Amino acid sequence: MAESTTVLRPVPAVDKAARVLRALADGGRPMGISELARSLDVSKGTLRDVLLTLAQFGFVVRDPDTRFRLGPELRTLANASAPDLRSLAQPYLVSLMESFGETAILGIVVDGKLEIAARAEPATDLHMTAPLGRRLPLDKGAHGKVLAGRAEVGYDDQELFAGVRAVAAPIVDARDRRVAVVMVVGFKERVDLRTLRRIGERCVSAARAVSQRIGAEAA
Repeated sequence: MAESTTVLRPVPAVDKAARVLRALADGGRPMGISELARSLDVSKGTLRDVLLTLAQFGFVVRDPDTRFRLGPELRTLANASAPDLRSLAQPYLVSLMESFGETAILGIVVDGKLEIAARAEPATDLHMTAPLGRRLPLDKGAHGKVLAGRAEVGYDDQELFAGVRAVAAPIVDARDRRVAVVMVVGFKERVDLRTLRRIGERCVSAARAVSQRIGAEAA
């Protein structure tokens, strides 16, 4: 008979490695073997073996002064397990576009810029286009107002581009970081200020829903 997979029988080496990684993450700074050994109540010899093994895989990095910190391969693992924001946001973008007849955008913070990562554009001839991959400054526009502070919604009345109005709401990850925005843009002739407010309410709802899908707490 197959053994139950619900019975926990910890593997000591894996347990120690996981505790080491957690301690380094909680510490938020490089730590030496002696400090880690005291914190985890593990012998320095055993801890050294665990750390050097983790270092082989890039999960920790050893500094010149023999202290250890989390390594770059952990980010690779995290990225592989993270939900794809584009696919999560796309249904909400389509809903916004269909409701208001304007271009809806997912913008993701990349290297100090806001990159257009997904979009839903109406079939009409007169609408704002949003080229995928285009990058916008973080300190301007509707998106800048929500990414730079704690605002729930940001409005842009022809500030970033003449004749264009926009509204954005932040997407927040599990660590309460503002990592992306849901945004709608349109020409001022098509989007009056009252409509912009209505769109803003829907952007907030969409951004909250996506945020919860990537681990953020419910508002």
